[in-house]
Amino acid sequence: MCGICGFLDLDGQLSEDDLRRMNATITRRGPDGEGIFFERGVGLAMRRLAIIDINGGWQPVYNEDKTVTVVFNGEIYNFRQLRSRLESLGHRFRTQSDSEVIAHSYEEYGDAFVEHLEGMFAIALWDSQKQRLLLARDRFGIKPLYVARIGNGIIFGSEIKTLLASGRVARDIDWNAVDQYFAYTWIPAPLSIYRDISKFPTAHVATLGRDSQYAERRYWHLPPQRPQRSSRAELEQQVESALLQAVESHMVADVPVGAFLSGGVDSSIIVAMMTRFTDKPVQAFTVGFQQAGGGFLDERVYARELAARYKLDHVEIDVQADASAILPDVISAFDEPFADDSVIPSYYVSQATVRSVKVAMTGLGGDELFGGYKRHLGLNLARYFAAIPSPLRNHVIAPLVRRLPEHARWGDSIDHLKRFTRGSTGGFGAQYQDYMTTQPWSERQSLFRPDIAARMQEARTARIVLDLFEGAQTDSVLERALRTDIGLYLPDDILALTDRLSMWHSLELRVPFLHHPFVELSANLPANAKISGMTQKSILKSVARKWIPDSIIDHRKQGFEAPMGAWLRGPLLPLLDELTRPEELERVGVFNPEVVRRLRDEHIAGVRKNSKILFSLLVFMYWAKHNHA
Repeated sequence: MCGICGFLDLDGQLSEDDLRRMNATITRRGPDGEGIFFERGVGLAMRRLAIIDINGGWQPVYNEDKTVTVVFNGEIYNFRQLRSRLESLGHRFRTQSDSEVIAHSYEEYGDAFVEHLEGMFAIALWDSQKQRLLLARDRFGIKPLYVARIGNGIIFGSEIKTLLASGRVARDIDWNAVDQYFAYTWIPAPLSIYRDISKFPTAHVATLGRDSQYAERRYWHLPPQRPQRSSRAELEQQVESALLQAVESHMVADVPVGAFLSGGVDSSIIVAMMTRFTDKPVQAFTVGFQQAGGGFLDERVYARELAARYKLDHVEIDVQADASAILPDVISAFDEPFADDSVIPSYYVSQATVRSVKVAMTGLGGDELFGGYKRHLGLNLARYFAAIPSPLRNHVIAPLVRRLPEHARWGDSIDHLKRFTRGSTGGFGAQYQDYMTTQPWSERQSLFRPDIAARMQEARTARIVLDLFEGAQTDSVLERALRTDIGLYLPDDILALTDRLSMWHSLELRVPFLHHPFVELSANLPANAKISGMTQKSILKSVARKWIPDSIIDHRKQGFEAPMGAWLRGPLLPLLDELTRPEELERVGVFNPEVVRRLRDEHIAGVRKNSKILFSLLVFMYWAKHNHA
């Protein structure tokens, strides 16, 4: 586990000193040491967090004659099986590390080597015989990789700050990225906040040689859905067996492996299964907030139940959260605006966990694979709502719902109901697009000054979800939504969030639910195994009942989120007001001050819950003040 960076500079302007300066920006990702490879116009560098082969697993790594050079960020969980196979084919290894397997796999299989890897990874490989650079990213985007084209060359790195440190990348803002940020609270790939920096696509491999020929291909797709016709009992057995295999594979490490434990189904079943593969108590970490308010559910009581059943080494983190105090760290971790309010608990649980372990398992991915969000249930129920005669649906029910006040004490319930009725006229894809965004363009547009809004391509923002939804290879509406989440929401929000904040604290996170054989199995389950009536994640809960208490499965779902609505009326309000003073808004020159004030006043008065758009605004203004404007 580490961070990587480098370049292929065909103009020869970047030096080894430039490479070292780039690498120094990601020391937090790898505090245990660094490695450098440099020759004319080619640089590969890494910072190491030692997890496997502590003493010998240094990078860069090479093949036998050093014609292949590799740096990589991540873990290859099947590296021992691959090594055994490669040794039988005559390859000789110098270390016990998973990184060396990459060099020999490339030597044996060429560019197709990535198809043999099980794990999370961002890879940079220099082939001195072919005089070309190869970049690759894992199937789901668990590990980040950013790229920028420079003339006929390319710069890459695990974080945006690494590319900026090269001195060869401009800081011009991409205004489409700004619109997408305010639509989603994060910036979907391939864009970043900077026009010249892109997110390298998931499940892709790319090559660039000294001949300036750039080629990029997708090496893995989620297969078309072919629902299994097995009995429910057989399906449950398959899910349980595959998840056990995923957890076991993710336990590989030469250091202790802990876990995040939220008190929900997903993290609880992962922790329970971990106990099968170790003879020591699993270290589990649970975060809760003091005086959260706003209807926030503290799930620590459920985590305690699991801890008692499995005799976990359980650590509770009682947070008196100070979001304004940690905001500089959060912004530095992302290098661009990012306003999923889960950043706050994720920051604190990473900070506390790394005091005890270097590696932690998470339950991320369970909701996206099995239909755990309210939007999944809403979409699944939408077909029944669509059966109501359209005059009654569009001219009676929808107008009545639109008039309902969004009082703070009702949380998101009214907002979800409005989205449910509002999207029913535009088809399932349009409805899912509406579920995914904070505001439609008709409302979002007024936030920006007219000259800024004119630079944005709203249709491009609107097509992000629709293109994935309509392109999903399945006839199931629910499965289309889940595949959209796998292609968009997971890599660009959930996985980005957890990677940046865990690695800011030099902590590696692992996601067994995203073991790709398990994902492929889950994608072929029938839709009614995922949502049955009003029961979400039905088959996963059935499996979980064998492992965890019923109380964990049956209590109201909270999600790993912060009580942002309450904080924006309380401890975060002074910072919001400071950053959105008229003179600050004028200096940044992006927003309409009257609309900003209205959104703020509505939220404070409890008339409408504007927490997502206000936190997005707060984060953007802080980023602009300290990183751009």
